[in-house]
Amino acid sequence: MLRTVIDGEWVTLPGTLGEIRAGLTDQERSVFEAEIDAAALEDLPRVAARWALPAGARQADEELFGRLTAGDYSGVVNGDGQPVGP
Repeated sequence: MLRTVIDGEWVTLPGTLGEIRAGLTDQERSVFEAEIDAAALEDLPRVAARWALPAGARQADEELFGRLTAGDYSGVVNGDGQPVGP
């Protein structure tokens, strides 16, 4: 069983590619299948884990990564709660 914390709550994630696929919309499913088909075997766990997240969590992650890539580290802290930057 895969579990993670999202917005402070424990969430059980799908445990198989079939369960991930079953929880997606038709549009998401086609993108998921294309990504899974193109993923190198070494990247498959990472790709599957991202798609196992609920849609809202995937969207929040994409927005966060986009913000970080653009150099916006506002609100990012280290394990001691100290702000970090590039």
